[in-house]
Amino acid sequence: MTTDTPFPPSLLKDDLLRLVPIDLATADSLSPITEVWVDPRRHQVIGVGCGGGLGRRSQRFPWSQVVSIGHDGLVLRASEPPSSLSEENRLPEDSPFGEGIALSDVEVWSDYGDRLGTLTDYRLVPATGEIVQYHFTTPTTTASTAPSEDANSLPPGCYALPPQAVISLGRRRMMIAHEALAQAERLGDPAPPRPAGPRSALDALPLDQVFDHIPDPKQTWDATLDKTRQARTQFSEQWQEQGQRFQSEAQQRLGHWLGDVKKRTRRLRHQLRETVSDVTAGLPEPPQRRRPEPPPVIDVDATELWGDDEPPPPRR
Repeated sequence: MTTDTPFPPSLLKDDLLRLVPIDLATADSLSPITEVWVDPRRHQVIGVGCGGGLGRRSQRFPWSQVVSIGHDGLVLRASEPPSSLSEENRLPEDSPFGEGIALSDVEVWSDYGDRLGTLTDYRLVPATGEIVQYHFTTPTTTASTAPSEDANSLPPGCYALPPQAVISLGRRRMMIAHEALAQAERLGDPAPPRPAGPRSALDALPLDQVFDHIPDPKQTWDATLDKTRQARTQFSEQWQEQGQRFQSEAQQRLGHWLGDVKKRTRRLRHQLRETVSDVTAGLPEPPQRRRPEPPPVIDVDATELWGDDEPPPPRR
Protein backbone atom coordinates (compact mmCIF):
# COMPACT_ATOMS: atom_id res chain seq x y z
CA MET A 1 0.00 0.00 0.00
CA THR A 2 1.43 3.35 -1.10
CA THR A 3 0.51 6.89 -0.14
CA ASP A 4 1.12 10.30 -1.66
CA THR A 5 2.84 11.65 1.48
CA PRO A 6 5.96 10.29 3.17
CA PHE A 7 4.21 10.26 6.56
CA PRO A 8 0.95 8.77 7.81
CA PRO A 9 -1.56 11.22 9.31
CA SER A 10 -0.99 9.87 12.83
CA LEU A 11 0.95 7.13 14.57
CA LEU A 12 1.08 5.52 17.99
CA LYS A 13 4.38 5.28 19.81
CA ASP A 14 4.02 1.50 20.13
CA ASP A 15 3.68 1.26 16.34
CA LEU A 16 6.76 3.46 15.93
CA LEU A 17 8.83 1.08 18.07
CA ARG A 18 7.97 -1.81 15.76
CA LEU A 19 9.31 -0.10 12.62
CA VAL A 20 12.66 -1.02 11.07
CA PRO A 21 15.06 1.99 10.97
CA ILE A 22 16.91 2.27 7.63
CA ASP A 23 19.68 4.65 6.62
CA LEU A 24 18.78 6.56 3.46
CA ALA A 25 22.42 6.84 2.28
CA THR A 26 23.42 3.18 2.64
CA ALA A 27 20.07 1.32 2.73
CA ASP A 28 21.41 -0.53 5.79
CA SER A 29 19.15 -1.30 8.70
CA LEU A 30 20.10 0.06 12.09
CA SER A 31 19.54 -1.36 15.54
CA PRO A 32 15.87 -1.58 16.62
CA ILE A 33 14.20 1.55 17.89
CA THR A 34 14.23 1.38 21.68
CA GLU A 35 13.60 5.01 22.69
CA VAL A 36 11.32 7.83 21.63
CA TRP A 37 12.37 11.16 23.09
CA VAL A 38 9.76 13.81 23.93
CA ASP A 39 9.97 17.49 24.80
CA PRO A 40 7.70 17.60 27.90
CA ARG A 41 6.99 21.32 27.57
CA ARG A 42 6.06 21.43 23.89
CA HIS A 43 4.57 17.90 23.84
CA GLN A 44 6.53 17.01 20.74
CA VAL A 45 8.69 14.08 19.68
CA ILE A 46 12.24 15.32 19.15
CA GLY A 47 14.17 12.15 18.37
CA VAL A 48 14.55 8.38 18.47
CA GLY A 49 17.19 6.09 19.95
CA CYS A 50 18.31 2.82 18.38
CA GLY A 51 19.98 -0.04 20.22
CA GLY A 52 21.66 0.46 23.57
CA GLY A 53 21.11 -1.48 26.76
CA LEU A 54 23.48 -3.25 29.19
CA GLY A 55 25.22 -0.01 30.04
CA ARG A 56 25.67 1.02 26.40
CA ARG A 57 24.26 4.28 25.12
CA SER A 58 21.76 4.14 22.30
CA GLN A 59 22.49 5.67 18.88
CA ARG A 60 20.26 8.74 18.82
CA PHE A 61 18.88 10.71 15.87
CA PRO A 62 16.92 13.99 15.93
CA TRP A 63 13.42 13.84 14.49
CA SER A 64 14.49 16.31 11.79
CA GLN A 65 16.61 13.53 10.25
CA VAL A 66 13.55 11.29 9.70
CA VAL A 67 12.77 11.31 5.98
CA SER A 68 9.68 9.11 5.81
CA ILE A 69 7.64 6.57 7.74
CA GLY A 70 5.90 3.69 6.05
CA HIS A 71 4.02 0.60 7.08
CA ASP A 72 7.17 -1.41 7.74
CA GLY A 73 10.08 0.97 8.24
CA LEU A 74 11.37 4.38 9.20
CA VAL A 75 13.82 5.99 6.77
CA LEU A 76 16.28 8.54 8.17
CA ARG A 77 19.52 10.27 7.29
CA ALA A 78 21.67 8.42 9.81
CA SER A 79 25.00 9.51 8.33
CA GLU A 80 24.14 13.23 8.32
CA PRO A 81 26.54 15.14 10.62
CA PRO A 82 24.95 17.31 13.31
CA SER A 83 26.63 20.43 11.86
CA SER A 84 24.45 20.21 8.75
CA LEU A 85 21.28 20.70 10.79
CA SER A 86 19.61 24.09 11.01
CA GLU A 87 20.00 26.20 14.14
CA GLU A 88 16.45 25.48 15.33
CA ASN A 89 16.96 21.71 14.96
CA ARG A 90 20.52 21.64 16.32
CA LEU A 91 20.76 20.31 19.86
CA PRO A 92 23.23 21.04 22.66
CA GLU A 93 26.46 19.07 22.56
CA ASP A 94 26.19 17.77 26.13
CA SER A 95 22.80 16.16 25.50
CA PRO A 96 21.59 14.91 22.10
CA PHE A 97 17.99 15.86 22.91
CA GLY A 98 18.33 18.84 25.24
CA GLU A 99 15.78 18.52 28.05
CA GLY A 100 13.90 15.70 26.31
CA ILE A 101 12.83 12.57 28.17
CA ALA A 102 12.05 9.04 27.09
CA LEU A 103 8.63 8.27 28.57
CA SER A 104 8.48 4.84 30.18
CA ASP A 105 6.41 3.57 33.14
CA VAL A 106 4.97 7.03 33.82
CA GLU A 107 2.26 7.32 36.47
CA VAL A 108 -0.75 9.55 35.76
CA TRP A 109 -1.89 11.80 38.64
CA SER A 110 -4.49 14.51 39.00
CA ASP A 111 -3.78 17.84 40.64
CA TYR A 112 -6.20 16.71 43.39
CA GLY A 113 -3.64 14.15 44.52
CA ASP A 114 -5.32 11.08 42.99
CA ARG A 115 -3.28 8.47 41.18
CA LEU A 116 -5.36 7.72 38.12
CA GLY A 117 -3.34 5.05 36.37
CA THR A 118 -0.37 4.51 34.07
CA LEU A 119 0.61 6.10 30.76
CA THR A 120 0.48 3.39 28.12
CA ASP A 121 0.91 5.17 24.78
CA TYR A 122 0.53 8.43 22.92
CA ARG A 123 -0.47 9.45 19.40
CA LEU A 124 1.68 11.78 17.33
CA VAL A 125 1.67 13.45 13.94
CA PRO A 126 4.79 12.05 12.21
CA ALA A 127 5.18 14.98 9.81
CA THR A 128 5.84 17.39 12.70
CA GLY A 129 6.35 15.14 15.71
CA GLU A 130 3.49 16.86 17.57
CA ILE A 131 1.72 14.74 20.21
CA VAL A 132 -2.07 15.00 19.95
CA GLN A 133 -3.20 12.42 22.53
CA TYR A 134 -1.92 10.73 25.68
CA HIS A 135 -3.31 7.28 26.41
CA PHE A 136 -3.48 5.94 29.95
CA THR A 137 -5.13 3.03 31.72
CA THR A 138 -6.94 3.16 35.04
CA PRO A 139 -6.62 0.08 37.26
CA THR A 140 -9.44 -2.37 37.80
CA THR A 141 -11.49 -1.51 40.89
CA THR A 142 -11.45 -4.05 43.69
CA ALA A 143 -13.08 -4.08 47.09
CA SER A 144 -9.87 -2.80 48.68
CA THR A 145 -9.30 -0.08 46.06
CA ALA A 146 -12.89 1.00 45.38
CA PRO A 147 -13.17 4.81 45.48
CA SER A 148 -15.50 6.55 47.82
CA GLU A 149 -18.72 8.13 46.61
CA ASP A 150 -17.29 11.65 46.73
CA ALA A 151 -14.10 10.67 44.88
CA ASN A 152 -14.03 11.94 41.33
CA SER A 153 -12.13 9.15 39.59
CA LEU A 154 -12.53 7.44 36.25
CA PRO A 155 -13.91 3.90 36.05
CA PRO A 156 -11.50 1.19 34.89
CA GLY A 157 -10.63 1.45 31.23
CA CYS A 158 -8.33 3.00 28.63
CA TYR A 159 -8.63 6.76 28.15
CA ALA A 160 -7.20 9.50 25.96
CA LEU A 161 -6.57 13.14 26.85
CA PRO A 162 -5.18 16.03 24.75
CA PRO A 163 -1.89 17.68 25.76
CA GLN A 164 -3.84 20.76 26.90
CA ALA A 165 -5.04 18.73 29.91
CA VAL A 166 -1.49 18.06 31.07
CA ILE A 167 -0.18 20.43 33.73
CA SER A 168 3.33 18.97 33.93
CA LEU A 169 5.23 15.96 32.68
CA GLY A 170 8.33 14.34 34.14
CA ARG A 171 10.29 11.13 33.89
CA ARG A 172 8.09 9.29 36.39
CA ARG A 173 4.81 11.18 36.68
CA MET A 174 2.28 13.10 34.59
CA MET A 175 0.06 15.67 36.29
CA ILE A 176 -3.39 16.20 34.76
CA ALA A 177 -5.94 18.92 35.55
CA HIS A 178 -8.85 17.45 37.47
CA GLU A 179 -11.38 19.47 35.44
CA ALA A 180 -10.15 17.84 32.21
CA LEU A 181 -11.08 14.32 33.37
CA ALA A 182 -14.69 14.92 32.38
CA GLN A 183 -13.53 15.31 28.77
CA ALA A 184 -11.44 12.14 28.76
CA GLU A 185 -12.24 9.91 25.80
CA ARG A 186 -12.76 6.29 26.73
CA LEU A 187 -11.01 4.00 24.25
CA GLY A 188 -12.03 0.64 25.65
CA ASP A 189 -11.59 -1.81 28.49
CA PRO A 190 -8.20 -2.10 30.16
CA ALA A 191 -5.90 -4.83 29.01
CA PRO A 192 -6.00 -7.95 31.13
CA PRO A 193 -3.28 -7.96 33.77
CA ARG A 194 -0.25 -10.05 33.08
CA PRO A 195 0.16 -13.17 35.18
CA ALA A 196 2.24 -12.45 38.23
CA GLY A 197 5.63 -14.08 38.03
CA PRO A 198 7.82 -15.09 40.90
CA ARG A 199 8.33 -12.10 43.16
CA SER A 200 11.94 -11.15 43.78
CA ALA A 201 13.56 -8.95 46.36
CA LEU A 202 13.99 -6.19 43.75
CA ASP A 203 10.21 -5.84 43.38
CA ALA A 204 9.97 -4.52 46.93
CA LEU A 205 12.40 -1.69 46.24
CA PRO A 206 10.86 1.78 45.71
CA LEU A 207 12.47 2.23 42.32
CA ASP A 208 10.51 5.41 41.56
CA GLN A 209 11.98 7.08 44.61
CA VAL A 210 15.42 5.74 43.77
CA PHE A 211 15.32 7.15 40.23
CA ASP A 212 14.08 10.50 41.53
CA HIS A 213 17.21 10.80 43.67
CA ILE A 214 19.72 9.74 41.04
CA PRO A 215 22.20 12.63 40.60
CA ASP A 216 22.56 14.45 37.34
CA PRO A 217 25.22 12.66 35.24
CA LYS A 218 26.63 15.99 34.02
CA GLN A 219 27.11 17.27 37.58
CA THR A 220 28.67 13.95 38.58
CA TRP A 221 31.03 14.13 35.62
CA ASP A 222 32.01 17.73 36.46
CA ALA A 223 32.67 16.74 40.07
CA THR A 224 34.79 13.81 38.90
CA LEU A 225 36.82 16.13 36.64
CA ASP A 226 37.38 18.56 39.50
CA LYS A 227 38.56 15.74 41.78
CA THR A 228 40.86 14.48 39.03
CA ARG A 229 42.39 17.94 38.55
CA GLN A 230 42.87 18.36 42.29
CA ALA A 231 44.47 14.92 42.58
CA ARG A 232 46.77 15.66 39.64
CA THR A 233 47.82 19.02 41.15
CA GLN A 234 48.40 17.44 44.55
CA PHE A 235 50.39 14.58 43.04
CA SER A 236 52.50 17.04 41.01
CA GLU A 237 53.27 19.11 44.10
CA GLN A 238 54.16 16.02 46.13
CA TRP A 239 56.36 14.69 43.33
CA GLN A 240 58.17 18.03 43.01
CA GLU A 241 58.66 18.25 46.77
CA GLN A 242 59.98 14.68 46.93
CA GLY A 243 62.31 15.38 44.00
CA GLN A 244 63.77 18.43 45.70
CA ARG A 245 64.17 16.50 48.95
CA PHE A 246 65.87 13.62 47.14
CA GLN A 247 68.24 16.02 45.35
CA SER A 248 69.15 17.73 48.64
CA GLU A 249 69.78 14.40 50.37
CA ALA A 250 71.87 13.18 47.44
CA GLN A 251 74.02 16.32 47.54
CA GLN A 252 74.54 15.97 51.28
CA ARG A 253 75.45 12.29 51.00
CA LEU A 254 77.84 13.03 48.13
CA GLY A 255 79.52 15.79 50.17
CA HIS A 256 79.94 13.47 53.16
CA TRP A 257 81.36 10.75 50.92
CA LEU A 258 83.88 13.10 49.28
CA GLY A 259 84.92 14.36 52.70
CA ASP A 260 85.52 10.81 53.91
CA VAL A 261 87.55 10.06 50.78
CA LYS A 262 89.77 13.11 51.39
CA LYS A 263 90.31 12.16 55.05
CA ARG A 264 91.21 8.60 54.16
CA THR A 265 93.58 9.82 51.42
CA ARG A 266 95.40 12.09 53.88
CA ARG A 267 95.59 9.29 56.42
CA LEU A 268 97.02 6.84 53.86
CA ARG A 269 99.58 9.42 52.66
CA HIS A 270 100.71 10.07 56.22
CA GLN A 271 100.96 6.32 56.96
CA LEU A 272 102.95 5.80 53.75
CA ARG A 273 105.41 8.49 54.72
CA GLU A 274 105.88 7.00 58.17
CA THR A 275 106.40 3.52 56.72
CA VAL A 276 109.02 4.78 54.28
CA SER A 277 110.82 6.64 57.07
CA ASP A 278 110.85 3.51 59.28
CA VAL A 279 112.25 1.35 56.49
CA THR A 280 115.00 3.74 55.47
CA ALA A 281 116.08 4.41 59.09
CA GLY A 282 117.56 0.87 59.55
CA LEU A 283 119.65 0.85 56.38
CA PRO A 284 123.47 1.56 56.62
CA GLU A 285 124.70 4.76 55.22
CA PRO A 286 126.46 4.37 51.87
CA PRO A 287 130.26 4.71 51.95
CA GLN A 288 131.57 8.06 51.05
CA ARG A 289 133.86 8.04 48.05
CA ARG A 290 137.30 9.55 48.72
CA ARG A 291 138.33 12.26 46.49
CA PRO A 292 141.63 11.57 44.67
CA GLU A 293 144.60 13.63 45.88
CA PRO A 294 146.07 15.93 43.32
CA PRO A 295 149.60 15.01 42.02
CA PRO A 296 152.55 16.82 43.63
CA VAL A 297 153.79 19.91 42.03
CA ILE A 298 157.55 20.09 41.26
CA ASP A 299 159.01 23.50 41.37
CA VAL A 300 162.07 23.80 39.16
CA ASP A 301 164.31 26.79 39.14
CA ALA A 302 165.54 27.33 35.69
CA THR A 303 168.72 29.09 36.86
CA GLU A 304 169.81 26.37 39.25
CA LEU A 305 172.76 24.32 37.87
CA TRP A 306 174.49 21.32 39.17
CA GLY A 307 177.33 19.33 38.00
CA ASP A 308 177.40 16.10 36.26
CA ASP A 309 178.93 14.35 39.20
CA GLU A 310 176.66 15.76 41.73
CA PRO A 311 173.57 13.83 42.53
CA PRO A 312 170.28 15.50 41.95
CA PRO A 313 168.65 17.12 44.85
CA PRO A 314 166.13 15.03 46.70
CA ARG A 315 162.58 15.41 45.81
CA ARG A 316 160.40 17.16 48.20
